[in-house]
Amino acid sequence: MDIFKEISDAIQEGLNSIFERWDLVLWQIAATVILIIVVRIFLWKPITRYLEQRQEALSKELHEAAHERERVAQIRYELQTEYEVMRKEARQMKDTLMSEAQLEKERIISDARNEAKRRIQQVDRDVQQELRLQSEKIRENIKNIAFDVAEKIVSHQVTDENIDEVIDEMLDEKL
Repeated sequence: MDIFKEISDAIQEGLNSIFERWDLVLWQIAATVILIIVVRIFLWKPITRYLEQRQEALSKELHEAAHERERVAQIRYELQTEYEVMRKEARQMKDTLMSEAQLEKERIISDARNEAKRRIQQVDRDVQQELRLQSEKIRENIKNIAFDVAEKIVSHQVTDENIDEVIDEMLDEKL
């Protein structure tokens, strides 16, 4: 409770000192009024002007920032739209290329099968041709051998005992 007493005494003493020196109070009031006038004349307008300019600049920056946000949102939307279009086109191109590749694969396989069939047929024809040629040669050789054997038989050089031997010799010579 002593603290309240001390505070109360300090306030009382301060009030008493003000009333004791009226000239000091008047000088302080006059100095304060002069200070307010000087501040009002020399500082108030520049400070007010500075604050107004600052407020205008901030307002302008906020407006520009809002405009930039709108522009960024528009660009983002355009880019997103363009991205989706490109993605769709890429998907279509991929599908087209895949179907073309499948068709090309089937065409290549078909061509390869046709080529294989053609080659097999050609080989078959070549084998048949070779068989005919060899068959003709064998027939020709058999005719020649038969003719030679007939000549020897007619010329009496072949007997019943050596006929097998003569035929073997002729076959060895001709073949």
